[in-house]
Amino acid sequence: MTIKEVEARTGLARANIRYYEEQGFFSAVRGENGYRNYSEEDVDTLLKVKLLRQLGFSLEEIHELQNGERSLEPALERREADLEREQRELDQAIALCRDMRSDRVSFYTLDARRYLDRLAREEAVLTRDQDPVRIFPWRRYFARNLDLGIYTTLVTVILQLTAHMNFVRTGTLLPSLLGLFIMAGAEIFMLHRWGTTPGKALLGLKILREDGTPLSLEEAAQRTLLVMVFFGGGLLLGQIPVPLFALVSLGMDIWACWRVYHGKPLFWEGDDQLYLDGSTREGAFWDNNRNWLRVGGWLAATAACVGLTVGGHLLASLPPHRGQSITVEQFVDNYNRFMEFSYGKGNLSWYLTESGAFEEVPDDSGAVVIHILGESPVPKEEFRFTEEGGILTQVTLVRSYDSGGPITKEGTYGVGIPYEEIAVAARCFLWKPLGYNSVAELYRELTEQNGNLIWERDGILIDSQAHFTGYRPSGDDALFAQEGESQSYFVECSMRRTG
Repeated sequence: MTIKEVEARTGLARANIRYYEEQGFFSAVRGENGYRNYSEEDVDTLLKVKLLRQLGFSLEEIHELQNGERSLEPALERREADLEREQRELDQAIALCRDMRSDRVSFYTLDARRYLDRLAREEAVLTRDQDPVRIFPWRRYFARNLDLGIYTTLVTVILQLTAHMNFVRTGTLLPSLLGLFIMAGAEIFMLHRWGTTPGKALLGLKILREDGTPLSLEEAAQRTLLVMVFFGGGLLLGQIPVPLFALVSLGMDIWACWRVYHGKPLFWEGDDQLYLDGSTREGAFWDNNRNWLRVGGWLAATAACVGLTVGGHLLASLPPHRGQSITVEQFVDNYNRFMEFSYGKGNLSWYLTESGAFEEVPDDSGAVVIHILGESPVPKEEFRFTEEGGILTQVTLVRSYDSGGPITKEGTYGVGIPYEEIAVAARCFLWKPLGYNSVAELYRELTEQNGNLIWERDGILIDSQAHFTGYRPSGDDALFAQEGESQSYFVECSMRRTG
């Protein structure tokens, strides 16, 4: 197709056609004779450029639309708003020109202030007629908290299942900080690519430029990193066990919500960034019944994060060796690992050995231990193992002591009843048939019956006997030796499978 034919097809002058080609909108193929040969696709591109130019789009904007850097629908919406504003301004100018002509003013008699004031009043009326600015600080706050909860949950579950970390004991600062770090990278990409994040999308929020395009990588990174500094600082302050810092952290959140509520930008928001919500021009967020599903989805997602964290904790606490055929070595490994998980490796004073005795861990801290009521003379409990063909068939816990006579006031002491040790042993030896609820129930019944219990169910027999004289009970598992009395301490608990 020759350039003359393209002129006829598009209604564009030859100079326009060559100019648009020089601007890179298309590239005509040259034939063997050296003349440009235009295709149907070139004609279609020219018609699109002609239309968009007549609508007022700049060549740069058309390039961005052609390259997919912008979407046409939001660009048209923005252009429509600009044209409506220009039309209002033109209508005002036309009306004012007519009035000035009616007033028969000249340059020397023109009262400019009067007409400028009139333009200002009309602009104020137009401002009142505009769609009200919607503010939604609570949705922004809860959307960000859900985002952080998702990444924190991911980190928590990974650490629970790989490193067997117990965050019920140690707190959640480490996974929260790691989650914040991962969230920063993910949010930069998501804001640049889609203008939203999981939490924002769920609550109907999106961050775009005023022209409807997503943020650039630089803009997304700047915004996200400043937010992370703010929220990371608040997170650290909130974790410090001092009420003042917790109040400062809460105050930071209230300050941010107050700024948003009053339509004031936060320091991480760019001048050309627009926070869009899921409401329409005809109604606010709550006017759409489907948005209640968004709130329900947020609650469900939050519950899922909590459930995954709890599930990860329960899985991390499982004995590594489970089943009908475990060895003494595996039982001891189960026992020590569970105690490490529950209390922390650095907090344990005793480790169970394969002989059934407990070996004291040396204290390298140099701390001085003060025994208020005197150190207990009751020996540490020990386990006795019964094996058949190398397989552990019965575990018996024994702890006993006899003072051999009355004790003096200086000899009084306190001693605990090994209810927990019994429950942990049952958990580590008989885990598969017992399960979580049965272990908790076993511990409860042991304490309620003062250690005297015969537990027979689901192919398990646990026989526990406990006798104490010369002691005063205090609490569920504590005994205090009575001055002037003889002490007899005896606990024996055996457990085995019967089926």
